[in-house]
Amino acid sequence: MIKLFGKSAELQLEKDVSTRYLPVVISAMIFLAALSIGGLFSLSNAINTWSETLTGNLTAEIAYDPAIDLDQEVTTAVKLLSETPGVTAARAIEKDETLKLLEPFLGKNAALSELPVPRLIEIIIAEDSAIDLAALNEKLVAAVPGARLDINRPWLDKMVTLGRSIQVLAAAIMLLIGGVTVIIVIFAVRTGLIMHSEVIQVLHLIGARDNYIAEQFQNYFSRLSFLGALPGLIVAIFVMFIFNFLVGSLEASMLPPLSLGIEGSIALLLLPFLVALLTKYTVRQVVLKSLGRMM
Repeated sequence: MIKLFGKSAELQLEKDVSTRYLPVVISAMIFLAALSIGGLFSLSNAINTWSETLTGNLTAEIAYDPAIDLDQEVTTAVKLLSETPGVTAARAIEKDETLKLLEPFLGKNAALSELPVPRLIEIIIAEDSAIDLAALNEKLVAAVPGARLDINRPWLDKMVTLGRSIQVLAAAIMLLIGGVTVIIVIFAVRTGLIMHSEVIQVLHLIGARDNYIAEQFQNYFSRLSFLGALPGLIVAIFVMFIFNFLVGSLEASMLPPLSLGIEGSIALLLLPFLVALLTKYTVRQVVLKSLGRMM
């Protein structure tokens, strides 16, 4: 059985100057790939959270008007919405809660309480409920002048579309990184074959098979790729921790923290092994084809 890692006894590939910087290049590629994976899984988790949070929720807004009793209007709207079939609950959002929602945009300021802030009502829709939102909006406007429904679905659809587009871009970046890594390994292997062509010819004369020579190349380059991938992965994880720390240290941030989940964490940990296996397969194919032409 061919070992994933092993030393090249006859070829002494470890002394090649041409592969000295290969682990550095692999480390940089893995760093970028790890960040892409982190963004990919974090965005996927964020999209799922948005969908679960907003799909069954609506918001009713009552515009500020100093000539009317807003508290009475809110009470009327809540009663109307609560009695609507398909509505699980309707809750008036207090003014203090509304002001906290504005803090990320306006900051903490005592003058916020004097702003003409509209009153909001949170509406929870029952699952599989077919409510005519347009009709409900007309009913609400007729009962409470200045009120209207804010439907989250169009906004959510746009956010999901944007998120999916970014996910496709991240996946394309990962494929590009993989392709560049393969090309770099191919050039390094071909350079090694040229440098050791005389030794390879001697090994052929004494009866060494192509598979044996290919094993030495693939084991050596797989080990280089694996050892190069580890620092890149460690630095990427460290950068993710720093990012989450900076996001968490902000009082109000529009940026969500990176959240990989179990699947994302497993994908990150498998990166060094995957790049080693990819290198092993690539090197074996290149070496066998090159040796076939040399014979």
